[in-house]
Amino acid sequence: MSTPTGAQPYGAQTAQVEVRYDEQTVKALSGLSLVLGLVTLILGILLVAWPSATLYVLVVLLAIDLFVFGAIQLARAFLAGSAATGTRTLVGIGGALSILLGFLVLRQPLQTVVVIALLIGAWLVVRGVFDIVEGAAGRTASRAWSIVVGIVSIVAGAIVLLQPDLSLKTLVVIIGVWMIVYGILLALAPLVLKRALNEA
Repeated sequence: MSTPTGAQPYGAQTAQVEVRYDEQTVKALSGLSLVLGLVTLILGILLVAWPSATLYVLVVLLAIDLFVFGAIQLARAFLAGSAATGTRTLVGIGGALSILLGFLVLRQPLQTVVVIALLIGAWLVVRGVFDIVEGAAGRTASRAWSIVVGIVSIVAGAIVLLQPDLSLKTLVVIIGVWMIVYGILLALAPLVLKRALNEA
């Protein structure tokens, strides 16, 4: 059966819709990565520029980063409809844990340098593992980029965990530097993705 002039078979139309959806999804995920990167970078700069910040200030800035990261991860899990169920679940769990930790660090009884250092150190390691697993699964915009981001988090987390008796000033600087590096890598991720797509 012939198709009307200028019309396309249903299968071809469906394929085009799927391509447009993928492009829209990629743009949305790139935008989320850029937002998270910029927020993390700004918070990191604030901490490094303010090494004498009180524990309360550190906790509040960390909580903001955790809430933003958690919300964006949940959004990514929802948007990445074409990704494997296991990957989406992993991203969603990471987002939920981040938000939970954000509320946890804000609890007054937990606000001691050692406790905050242990919580954040452990979270950085977990966050890094999530990034590496997601990158190794090939579900992120740039596998190598995601793995590098994960390694940065694991290294920062290990430094904090191996020295839980760090002074508050040292902890602020370490977390601030990690935020700056992590933020820059995330902010550059969309550019890396765009270049990879152009070369494909």
